[in-house]
Amino acid sequence: MELDLYNWLLVFMRVGAFLFVLPFFSSTNFPITMRIALAALIGVFLSPLLPPFPLGHPGFVALLRVMVQEVCVGLLLGFVSRMVFYAVDLAGSIVATEMGLNMASVFNPLTRESTQAPGMILFFLAAVVMLTLDLHHWVLLGFERTYSVLPIGSAHLDGRLFETVVRHTASIFVIAVQIAAPIIAVSFVVLLVFSILSRAVPQMNVFSESFSFRIVGGMIVFGFTLQLTAQHVLNGLRRLPDDLLVVSQLLGMK
Repeated sequence: MELDLYNWLLVFMRVGAFLFVLPFFSSTNFPITMRIALAALIGVFLSPLLPPFPLGHPGFVALLRVMVQEVCVGLLLGFVSRMVFYAVDLAGSIVATEMGLNMASVFNPLTRESTQAPGMILFFLAAVVMLTLDLHHWVLLGFERTYSVLPIGSAHLDGRLFETVVRHTASIFVIAVQIAAPIIAVSFVVLLVFSILSRAVPQMNVFSESFSFRIVGGMIVFGFTLQLTAQHVLNGLRRLPDDLLVVSQLLGMK
């Protein structure tokens, strides 16, 4: 199979933009040269399997337009692939707020940003689930399938695409609340108990005394529900290849 230069270049643009947003590959600890080399290698293996570039030998303006289009497609697909990790990060923020740990930030070596301790734990849990079950391979295979429904240079904006993206974005909040629901319930029960105690013992400083119980109770429940959290993450990651295909189909509709 002969390597088409235009095919390789445009595949490289979509894959490079996809890896720029995809978890782990977009990490600051992942070398940029390695990311570029990986995108180029995927382009070498993938471009011969695709039909020839439809414009033949395009001019500079036409080629630049298609390159920008492919970069935007790759960024959108990468954003869809990161939604599970966005949900995990949001769940960590909710858990930290309910446990009173939102002021205790730690350094995340992958993102080079400060995050709460529960968010860090959930982020690494999602990373372990994704890597140990080889789900990152499924994500890459799902990305390869997008070319069957969205050939190079055929992307178009559609109203249903915006509805789908908004619906997937809304699922971030649903998953985050599902993960944090046990800790929210424990925090509510603790506050309810101390509210009743404040009526019985007005001298008690309910606000300060409840902190230790919220932290201890939240940590216990948080530890016991990690398996349930991993199941939510696993369900979200397993849907990613189909989500990528659905978004690509909507992009390819005229």
